[in-house]
Amino acid sequence: MLELSPSEFDKAIPIFNKIEASIPIVYAVLERNSPGRVFVDDAAGAAVALLYAEGAFFYIGGDEHNATLRQALVPLLFHHILPELEEKELVLFSFSDAWRHTLDELLSEQGAIQISRKVFQFNQEMFLASRDWKPYLPEGFTMRAIDAQLAEQFPIYQEIVNPASKRLGVCLMHGDEIACECSAVFVGRGEAEIDIHTREAYQGRGYATLTASAFIETCLARGLKPNWSCWPERQASVALAKKLGFEELPDVPAHLWAEDM
Repeated sequence: MLELSPSEFDKAIPIFNKIEASIPIVYAVLERNSPGRVFVDDAAGAAVALLYAEGAFFYIGGDEHNATLRQALVPLLFHHILPELEEKELVLFSFSDAWRHTLDELLSEQGAIQISRKVFQFNQEMFLASRDWKPYLPEGFTMRAIDAQLAEQFPIYQEIVNPASKRLGVCLMHGDEIACECSAVFVGRGEAEIDIHTREAYQGRGYATLTASAFIETCLARGLKPNWSCWPERQASVALAKKLGFEELPDVPAHLWAEDM
């Protein structure tokens, strides 16, 4: 497998152009909005590609019978990529049953197991019908865009305000204190992958609903489609997604391997 330089990432787009899940994550890398790595069997005409979104997940697509892939995937993952990661964990998504069977065959000896991730489809009409958050903003709280001024005060937001990432976010402030924040961790192909966090002292008050609603409004104003996914055990996240107008789709399988499994 050959590693593409970022300027060559376009060569892998045909491999992933029909995916129906993880679109903003995969395309954030392919569009060079977020850091990542892309490997293909042939730079001149790729038949298969492995994509790693830095700090997140791995994705594979193309011809699951490709001989180069079958010979190179395990050494590439376990001898080259994973040893370089601070957290030695592999979550590998594919996009067909045939691919999953192939990965079962190739990764089973490494101890990888199948898991699943919950994915959702955004229903804009449902969201607009019920998510007017402004009347419910508590006294003493403000909703602020995560911008350069806020990032000066809270340096953790510097990555969000980097124009090259195309990321965006909002936060609910209680005075000068952050109560809840919602941001796009990846932006690609016109979609934004949502991440939300409520500080412990403010949990259980509905602030995540307010903040996520404000964030989705911002996405729609910029012509971005919000995207939501989470692990099945995150029941609060599932409930919040449905409250915001996201409709649950069938879970997406993935293969998991971790050093401490």
